Amino acid sequence: MFFSQRILGGLVDEGKIRLDNNILTIPGTNKPSFELEPAFRFIRTADNGPDPHRLVGQIKYEKALKAMNAEIYLDSIIYQETAYEVEPGFIGEQQELMDSLSDTDILARFLLENLI
Repeated sequence: MFFSQRILGGLVDEGKIRLDNNILTIPGTNKPSFELEPAFRFIRTADNGPDPHRLVGQIKYEKALKAMNAEIYLDSIIYQETAYEVEPGFIGEQQELMDSLSDTDILARFLLENLI
């Protein structure tokens, strides 16, 4: 699940969520928790031109973008000569889900997220 940085900040200020390091907790009866990883949602190319890399509409982990040698600056990313407007945020994986995965499943997810 993608959480934009702007929305998270507002929810923290209102006391609707708690953030401890990279763990987001939603207060309530079952208190779901999410492990957060920095990510970006691609909104459009900076010049509203064509998207040669088909990134618009996608959400990418920050670590995957760095592995692609993309240049990240605030709400902009340059990838292979194309500038994009992006929305900074986090991808959250529900912690209970991650705790239930086997080591093989975790390795498979890591490989898919970092090699594709």
